[in-house]
Amino acid sequence: MKLVDRIIFLLFILSTNFLVAQQNSYSNAYFDSNPNGNRFNSYTNYTEKEGLLSNRITCIIQDKLGYLWFGSNKGLTRFDGSDFKNFTKKNGISANYISALSNNNDSLFIGSPSSFSIRRNNSFKFVENKEIFCITPIEKTVFIGTSKGVYRLAKGFLAPLRTNFQIDLNQVNDIQFDGKNYWVATNKALWKIDYLRNPKSIDKIESGNFTSLLLLKNKIVASTLNSGIKIVHNEKVSTVSISTNNIKGIRKIGNQYWAFSPSDGIEVLNNNFTFNRKINKYNTFKTNAITDIFEDSQRNVWVATLYNGIFKFKDTIHGKSFTPSISFENIEVLHQPIDSISFNGYDKVFELPSHKNHLAFSYKAIDINNPKNIVYRYKLNGDYSPWSNKSSVNLANLSAGEYTFSVQSKVSNQQESTPIHFQFYIDKPFYQKLWFKWSVGVFLLAIIGFFIFLYVKKLQGKNEEKIKQLQIENHLLTLEQKALQLQMNPHFVFNVLNGIKALGNAGKVDDLNSTISKFSSLLRSVLNTSRKDDISLAEEIQTLDNYVCLEQQMSHDSFTYTINTKLSLDTEEIMIPPMLVQPFVENSIKHGIKSIKDGKLTINFFDYKNFLHCEIIDNGIGIFHSQKAKNKKEHASLALKVTKERIKNLGSETSINFTELKENQEILGTKVWFKIPLKTDF
Repeated sequence: MKLVDRIIFLLFILSTNFLVAQQNSYSNAYFDSNPNGNRFNSYTNYTEKEGLLSNRITCIIQDKLGYLWFGSNKGLTRFDGSDFKNFTKKNGISANYISALSNNNDSLFIGSPSSFSIRRNNSFKFVENKEIFCITPIEKTVFIGTSKGVYRLAKGFLAPLRTNFQIDLNQVNDIQFDGKNYWVATNKALWKIDYLRNPKSIDKIESGNFTSLLLLKNKIVASTLNSGIKIVHNEKVSTVSISTNNIKGIRKIGNQYWAFSPSDGIEVLNNNFTFNRKINKYNTFKTNAITDIFEDSQRNVWVATLYNGIFKFKDTIHGKSFTPSISFENIEVLHQPIDSISFNGYDKVFELPSHKNHLAFSYKAIDINNPKNIVYRYKLNGDYSPWSNKSSVNLANLSAGEYTFSVQSKVSNQQESTPIHFQFYIDKPFYQKLWFKWSVGVFLLAIIGFFIFLYVKKLQGKNEEKIKQLQIENHLLTLEQKALQLQMNPHFVFNVLNGIKALGNAGKVDDLNSTISKFSSLLRSVLNTSRKDDISLAEEIQTLDNYVCLEQQMSHDSFTYTINTKLSLDTEEIMIPPMLVQPFVENSIKHGIKSIKDGKLTINFFDYKNFLHCEIIDNGIGIFHSQKAKNKKEHASLALKVTKERIKNLGSETSINFTELKENQEILGTKVWFKIPLKTDF
């Protein structure tokens, strides 16, 4: 064989051995050899057929509950190992293209090329319009890398980083904190900054299009889109030898480093950053366009691609002993979610009014590798319920009191999770509270006491009325007896009889007959009305006329008299107690005009405002002058006193008045006036 042919044959053999070795390397690309065996021995590809919104996945994150979240160019997808739930602008998120995801406690942070929003307590909240490239929670602050520099999440808005240093932070791709300094990767350079909120020292480490940062114990590993992988150690920068310079990001998976490229697949590096193997379209994937890599809590590795969905590399070693934690997904009171608190980790007693006694709990434990084998049990103050795959419970019509709701989970026959608790207190209805019972008791006692008081008062009133009525009746009876005794002055009767006798002796037959007629009419009137309560005003006037006429005949000094009425009703219709006016008329005659010449007596009756008014006017010597002789005229004085009391007993608004008429200090006579309630016979 010629030398040339031998050389060609040798080169063929060497190249064949190289290709076989390379193929063997590719075929074992997803195997991680260790003393315990192969960590990854299978993978699963999830695409739109399985439930993804899009095969173009941009980022991956896992929240506190264990859900995996996939960002894509068409929206956001949540995955529990079995079921996909998709979110778009139609059901909550602010933009469909998702460029960055991160989480902190109960919050999921979502970035897009046009907005930043937060998902908390099962609802999305838009914060601000910004082009977002990365989101990094550091301690209690959330930093956001945008096309306009670094921002931090303040109370409901994004606050920018302010500095007097000349620094180009146009496109911020990643932010990390090593405990002393902040490292910021941009599309122009890698920066070290002492304090992001008010920096005093800013160092430019190296220029380049830096895409991601990985913090190790004493070094910073940075990926770039044009210079491969850089390692910063003791302020010196070194370059890792790698097959491609186009690196989107680097992740630490176990004791290896997986560097992924948007064009060249994944290159796995050993712990000392030497080449281990490649994972690409020639041995595993259908594409070399890798957009993100994420290791979940069960140490499964998820690889996001630009066109072929997501690949899951299942951890067959560590995942077997996984015990998923359980969390509350939602708590509702009267079918309304509680959004005022973060109920996971809430260690206080949640207080509820008495009418809000219907609660619903939803809870979830996530095992990405065994999503269908999770069972739950719960208890409310008592014993646990039987294990069930039901992940919610409704508690209706709870009575007042303090409760602790506990729930735990397990996967098949593995170890049970640590139970989670939610304490709440349902207040008593007001009618069961001690203050209300005391109030009702006091109120009832007050009501009973009030009615007893009213009853006693009523009895006292009735007794007082009876006593008063008896007193009035007794007084009226006394007055009636006195009035009967005083209705006719014995002296007047004696004078009339003597006058009749004198007329008979003188032979004045006409005067005798007239006097006897008037006297008999007067006696008959007095006798007829003596037992009556009321008589008509006409009868009273007739009696007065007979009486005054007889007094006029018996008088040595003649006097004249008139009786006038000015009434809105007929005198036959108006009722008045009998012999009510006569004592005043008698007093005027006896003590006023009988001892003077040309005496005048006027009696007026009129009604005004439902009262009957009566006036007795004379031109006698005056009431005060005549009172000097009243002690000698016992009958008249007593008759007036009784009549005054009779008038007062006719009502509280009755009135009586005696007036001495004067002109220039000269006494012209007396006026007696009284009013009584106007009473009719209908």
